[in-house]
Amino acid sequence: MRRRQRNSQLIADINITPFTDVILVLLIIFMITTPFIYRSSIKIALPKVSGNQRPLMRTKDIDVSITSAGEVYLNNERYNLKLDLDLFKFKLRQLMKRYNNPALIIDGDRNVKYDYVVQVIDAASKVGIQHLVLATQIKR
Repeated sequence: MRRRQRNSQLIADINITPFTDVILVLLIIFMITTPFIYRSSIKIALPKVSGNQRPLMRTKDIDVSITSAGEVYLNNERYNLKLDLDLFKFKLRQLMKRYNNPALIIDGDRNVKYDYVVQVIDAASKVGIQHLVLATQIKR
């Protein structure tokens, strides 16, 4: 009679390759959709103007949003101009170097304090941005 070796054990490992694939796909989906969700959460009511102006069509512009509470958003990062003005200028300078002669588009809420808009314009001029655009909404 032959004896059976006791070294042969039942393998009870779980194959995690499909799980890893699903997690990577979900991570990619969240990385793509998060900026859209975050951008839509910034509440700005743009000032209204008559409809005889043509919008600027450029691909490499820097977009800055200013809420009525005075929060400034650059690339979906929030800045407090009283505390983070130097960091805001540094980020603007980095973006300006990355793009070739960009325009700064300021999406300012119609109820924002004028001081915040002036601080953003001043920071842009100090880093060398020459083209400034104030975003508006067309009256209907």
